[in-house]
Amino acid sequence: MTAVFEDKVVVSTAKTKYETKIKVGKHSLIADEPADKEGTDLGPMPTELLASSLGACTSITVRMYADKKEYPLDSVEVHVTIDKRSPEDHKFSRELFLSGNLSPEQRERLLTVANACPVHKILSGKIEIETKLG
Repeated sequence: MTAVFEDKVVVSTAKTKYETKIKVGKHSLIADEPADKEGTDLGPMPTELLASSLGACTSITVRMYADKKEYPLDSVEVHVTIDKRSPEDHKFSRELFLSGNLSPEQRERLLTVANACPVHKILSGKIEIETKLG
Protein backbone atom coordinates (compact mmCIF):
# COMPACT_ATOMS: atom_id res chain seq x y z
CA MET A 1 0.00 0.00 0.00
CA THR A 2 1.38 3.44 -0.88
CA ALA A 3 1.59 6.44 1.44
CA VAL A 4 -1.23 8.98 1.44
CA PHE A 5 1.21 11.87 1.06
CA GLU A 6 3.91 12.28 -1.59
CA ASP A 7 6.75 13.55 0.58
CA LYS A 8 8.37 11.77 3.44
CA VAL A 9 8.13 13.52 6.79
CA VAL A 10 11.64 14.19 8.14
CA VAL A 11 12.01 14.94 11.85
CA SER A 12 15.24 15.84 13.67
CA THR A 13 16.18 16.75 17.22
CA ALA A 14 19.66 18.10 18.00
CA LYS A 15 21.10 19.29 21.30
CA THR A 16 18.67 22.19 21.78
CA LYS A 17 16.78 20.35 24.49
CA TYR A 18 13.64 18.97 22.81
CA GLU A 19 13.21 21.50 20.01
CA THR A 20 12.35 19.25 17.08
CA LYS A 21 12.40 20.35 13.46
CA ILE A 22 9.81 18.82 11.16
CA LYS A 23 10.07 19.04 7.39
CA VAL A 24 7.11 18.03 5.22
CA GLY A 25 7.82 18.81 1.58
CA LYS A 26 8.28 22.59 1.39
CA HIS A 27 6.79 23.14 4.87
CA SER A 28 8.66 23.45 8.15
CA LEU A 29 7.24 23.04 11.65
CA ILE A 30 8.62 22.84 15.17
CA ALA A 31 7.53 20.45 17.90
CA ASP A 32 8.77 20.81 21.45
CA GLU A 33 7.98 20.13 25.06
CA PRO A 34 6.86 22.78 27.55
CA ALA A 35 9.34 24.34 29.97
CA ASP A 36 7.97 22.30 32.87
CA LYS A 37 9.07 19.17 30.98
CA GLU A 38 12.53 20.66 30.30
CA GLY A 39 11.65 21.78 26.78
CA THR A 40 11.98 25.23 25.26
CA ASP A 41 8.25 25.55 24.42
CA LEU A 42 8.92 26.70 20.84
CA GLY A 43 6.13 24.60 19.38
CA PRO A 44 3.34 22.22 20.22
CA MET A 45 4.00 18.88 21.90
CA PRO A 46 3.82 15.81 19.63
CA THR A 47 0.47 14.77 21.16
CA GLU A 48 -0.87 18.24 20.37
CA LEU A 49 0.29 17.83 16.77
CA LEU A 50 -1.56 14.51 16.62
CA ALA A 51 -4.75 16.14 17.94
CA SER A 52 -4.18 18.99 15.45
CA SER A 53 -4.02 16.49 12.59
CA LEU A 54 -7.38 15.04 13.56
CA GLY A 55 -8.91 18.51 13.93
CA ALA A 56 -7.50 19.81 10.65
CA CYS A 57 -8.58 16.72 8.73
CA THR A 58 -12.06 16.91 10.22
CA SER A 59 -12.41 20.60 9.43
CA ILE A 60 -11.19 20.19 5.83
CA THR A 61 -13.39 17.13 5.22
CA VAL A 62 -16.50 18.93 6.51
CA ARG A 63 -15.64 22.04 4.46
CA MET A 64 -15.12 20.00 1.27
CA TYR A 65 -18.41 18.16 1.70
CA ALA A 66 -20.35 21.35 2.46
CA ASP A 67 -18.85 23.04 -0.61
CA LYS A 68 -19.67 20.06 -2.84
CA LYS A 69 -23.27 19.96 -1.60
CA GLU A 70 -23.52 23.77 -1.62
CA TYR A 71 -24.48 23.87 2.06
CA PRO A 72 -24.56 27.38 3.57
CA LEU A 73 -21.64 26.61 5.91
CA ASP A 74 -19.82 29.82 6.82
CA SER A 75 -17.15 28.21 8.96
CA VAL A 76 -16.29 25.09 10.90
CA GLU A 77 -14.26 24.99 14.10
CA VAL A 78 -13.11 21.73 15.67
CA HIS A 79 -11.97 21.33 19.27
CA VAL A 80 -9.98 18.16 19.98
CA THR A 81 -8.80 16.73 23.28
CA ILE A 82 -6.99 13.51 24.11
CA ASP A 83 -7.85 11.73 27.33
CA LYS A 84 -4.96 9.47 28.32
CA ARG A 85 -6.72 6.76 30.31
CA SER A 86 -3.64 4.55 30.59
CA PRO A 87 -0.39 4.07 28.64
CA GLU A 88 -2.29 1.92 26.10
CA ASP A 89 -5.76 3.47 26.24
CA HIS A 90 -6.61 6.90 24.87
CA LYS A 91 -9.82 8.65 23.92
CA PHE A 92 -10.02 11.47 21.39
CA SER A 93 -12.95 13.85 21.82
CA ARG A 94 -14.01 16.24 19.07
CA GLU A 95 -16.54 19.02 19.22
CA LEU A 96 -17.69 20.65 15.99
CA PHE A 97 -18.90 24.21 15.86
CA LEU A 98 -20.71 24.85 12.58
CA SER A 99 -21.77 28.36 11.65
CA GLY A 100 -24.09 29.21 8.82
CA ASN A 101 -27.76 28.92 8.00
CA LEU A 102 -27.76 25.11 8.10
CA SER A 103 -30.86 22.97 8.51
CA PRO A 104 -30.89 20.36 11.30
CA GLU A 105 -30.53 17.66 8.60
CA GLN A 106 -27.47 19.38 7.09
CA ARG A 107 -25.89 19.72 10.52
CA GLU A 108 -26.42 16.01 11.24
CA ARG A 109 -25.02 15.06 7.84
CA LEU A 110 -21.89 17.15 8.46
CA LEU A 111 -21.46 15.43 11.83
CA THR A 112 -21.55 12.07 10.05
CA VAL A 113 -19.10 13.33 7.42
CA ALA A 114 -16.68 14.38 10.19
CA ASN A 115 -16.28 10.72 11.13
CA ALA A 116 -15.22 9.93 7.55
CA CYS A 117 -12.08 12.07 7.56
CA PRO A 118 -8.95 10.07 6.65
CA VAL A 119 -7.13 10.78 9.94
CA HIS A 120 -10.18 9.60 11.92
CA LYS A 121 -10.13 6.38 9.89
CA ILE A 122 -6.40 5.89 10.52
CA LEU A 123 -6.68 6.50 14.26
CA SER A 124 -9.72 4.25 14.68
CA GLY A 125 -8.34 1.42 12.54
CA LYS A 126 -5.59 -1.09 13.09
CA ILE A 127 -2.25 0.71 13.30
CA GLU A 128 1.10 -0.93 12.69
CA ILE A 129 4.37 0.96 13.19
CA GLU A 130 7.57 -0.41 11.71
CA THR A 131 10.82 1.06 13.04
CA LYS A 132 14.28 0.30 11.67
CA LEU A 133 17.72 1.87 11.75
CA GLY A 134 18.82 3.80 8.68
